[in-house]
Amino acid sequence: MSEIGRITRTVSVEELPEDMRSKFISGTPVNVTFEGELSASEGVATPPSISPEELEQRLAALRRIWGAGADLGTTTEEAVQRIRALRDEWDD
Repeated sequence: MSEIGRITRTVSVEELPEDMRSKFISGTPVNVTFEGELSASEGVATPPSISPEELEQRLAALRRIWGAGADLGTTTEEAVQRIRALRDEWDD
C-alpha cells in the first residue's frame, strides 16, 4: 500500500480551470491542495544514517557556533554586563 501525500501550493486565480476561476475574485491568490497516493519515487526519504560519534561532532560544532553557554539561561542583562566588562578591560 502506498503512502498518502499532500501538496499545497498558492497560485493566482488565473491559473485555475475556468469553472473554478469564476468562483473567486480575479487577481487574488488561492491555495490549491492535491492529495493522493505517492509513487515509490516520491515517498518519504529516509534520513541518512549518522553514527553516534558523528552526531556528537555535529552537535559540538553547533554549540561552538551558537556559544557554549547559550543553553544555560543567560539573561540579556547578564550578557550585556559581561560584554561591557570585557570592553572596559581594553580601556584600562
